[in-house]
Amino acid sequence: MTYSILIDIALYIPLLPALLTLVRWNRLQRVHKWFAALIWYIVIISISGEVWHKMTGKNNMPFFHLYILIEYLMMIQIFRILFGGSMRHIVWNFLMGVFLIIWLINVFAGEGWWGFPDYIHALEAIIILSILIKWFMKMFRERKIQHPEKTFEFWFCAGLLIFFSGNLLLFMFPKFLIDAGNEVFDAIWKVNCLLIILLYLMYTVALLWVRKTAK
Repeated sequence: MTYSILIDIALYIPLLPALLTLVRWNRLQRVHKWFAALIWYIVIISISGEVWHKMTGKNNMPFFHLYILIEYLMMIQIFRILFGGSMRHIVWNFLMGVFLIIWLINVFAGEGWWGFPDYIHALEAIIILSILIKWFMKMFRERKIQHPEKTFEFWFCAGLLIFFSGNLLLFMFPKFLIDAGNEVFDAIWKVNCLLIILLYLMYTVALLWVRKTAK
């Protein structure tokens, strides 16, 4: 598979779970509808960034900065619902507020709109991974779900765990990426594309396990 084809697949693969949310809309509960909104936002911002890049020849980093911010805030809302009352709302509000402040500082006084958002992306990964670890610990401790592999929550969280774990390892040394030769950079970006494809395939599986009735 050529590099350009892999990039195109990674760009358009979010359409798969996005279209599935429309097909299964009547089955979706509150948390799933937040997830659907997140997926459609990702589709729109990703394709818009690609169109901008092709039409202007400029980099599309401003779209990536916005992508990270809204993705993070919507994921926090999804986790707020998944955790129910086991975590206080003030914790979620704190995670949203602090990240927003850091994001604003980074955009206007740090890496800037046109710089690669490596530090803010790493921060997002660390926070999300911490939440995921807590969720899996909660799930295995409580044992309320008899077959977790047959639930939306499991596939959603498992996909994020694999993606952000790999992503954090790939981008935790931004200077190395900048200084690396084209071959090394292309190889790393191919792995990133594969992680993206795997993530959205797991999102699709998650949606297939959505049922009309609660567990």
